[in-house]
Amino acid sequence: MTTIPETIKRNMIRTLEHMSLSSPRIVFERTPRAIRYESDLPHPLYNRVIAYEGADEAGADADIGAIAKRYRERGLPLSWLTWSHDRDAAGLARALEAHGFKKAGVMTGMSLPLADWTPDVPAPAGMDIRPVRTESDFAWLEDVILPAFGLEGEAGEVFMRINKIAGTGEDAAFRHYVGFLDGGPAGAATAVHDGETIGIYNVATSEGFRRRGIGSVLTAHAVREGQAAGGRLAVLQASGMGLNVYRQLGFRDDAEIGLYLG
Repeated sequence: MTTIPETIKRNMIRTLEHMSLSSPRIVFERTPRAIRYESDLPHPLYNRVIAYEGADEAGADADIGAIAKRYRERGLPLSWLTWSHDRDAAGLARALEAHGFKKAGVMTGMSLPLADWTPDVPAPAGMDIRPVRTESDFAWLEDVILPAFGLEGEAGEVFMRINKIAGTGEDAAFRHYVGFLDGGPAGAATAVHDGETIGIYNVATSEGFRRRGIGSVLTAHAVREGQAAGGRLAVLQASGMGLNVYRQLGFRDDAEIGLYLG
């Protein structure tokens, strides 16, 4: 039986795999011990080891050296995730640091069972949430998420192209939503449907609309839409800033995800 932390990890893997399916510039690779992808873009979002497991500390040391060399020889920044529920996660962290990786942050893997979940999230007066389907809709989505995530130039262009390809069509894996308030786009969220698991990504609020509960409203909407489509579990990865927002919606902490850069 798959544990909740492993379900969170698998949803992230599947979501990031869509990046390679949606962009010829990204190459996704699964080996017995590592799941990773690389690109020609000099940004850590596009060059990452999502999961690594299966070797002792000495074996991990050799693998890290070989993988890191591949990216460094191409002048590419590499991000590497660690998962607290993995065997010897602490040993992997030590090996990463020995190879010059620096811990850049921590995310919390969270889950929300949907069988009896009923959202109670009041929206600001006049807020309207719309699904993203057309070219003009994607322009609104871009206006929200690129500034929120600090993605500029080519990195931002590729990010939007991926979200557009993965979010277009009758059976699109990505379901994007934009919230409008005071006549403009105020926030966004994306639900990634993977069987009965609904992954929540791209939660962002435009700068002029923050601290008004918009991220919470959009997250609840994306989860509710996934629930209506047959989802039984919602999952996400939260930064420290979003933890309490998601806890108030009923999400619980399940895993710690370390982000290393090198």
